[in-house]
Amino acid sequence: MDTAIHPYDILMLVVLLATTILGAWKGMAWQLASLCSLLLSAAAAVHFSPPLAPYLSKEQPWNRFLAMLVIYLATSLAVWLVFRMVAELIERVRLKEFDRQTGALFGAAKGILLCLVITFFAVTLSQPARQAVLRSRTGYYTTVLIHRGVPFLPQEVRNVLGKYIDELKSKLDPKQLEQTPAGQ
Repeated sequence: MDTAIHPYDILMLVVLLATTILGAWKGMAWQLASLCSLLLSAAAAVHFSPPLAPYLSKEQPWNRFLAMLVIYLATSLAVWLVFRMVAELIERVRLKEFDRQTGALFGAAKGILLCLVITFFAVTLSQPARQAVLRSRTGYYTTVLIHRGVPFLPQEVRNVLGKYIDELKSKLDPKQLEQTPAGQ
């Protein structure tokens, strides 16, 4: 690898810096609330919508969609109300700096995950983008992170994401770069 900064690396640095700064600005409580709101609301909507759907309408599948929407919004509202109470507690006990510092760490972690998702789509959707990723330092570090990190994932996560992780591993294989005309 040469010492010049690849444009893809610059893009990944911008994403990582932006998510870290946003995390520091918003704080840990906000980071957790946004994640919990999304995950808990979606899980509650899927799990509790079948019994609620017949009470809202007889027309299927619209009654299920409406039930999912109502449950999603109610759960999300509940999460954000709890967040509001936690945020007020953080301010009252003067832990704002701690909240911001840990928010930056959560933001950086979300940034790394976002960079992995962007890299997955870049190497999957376009041959020129895949070649660019393989030539970048980001591609190298993504490969290292995947090879070293996958064994630490819970088995349930590996079962769900396994085929996508394997696809990303194979597309980030540096040998692929040597086998293509662009890599010669």
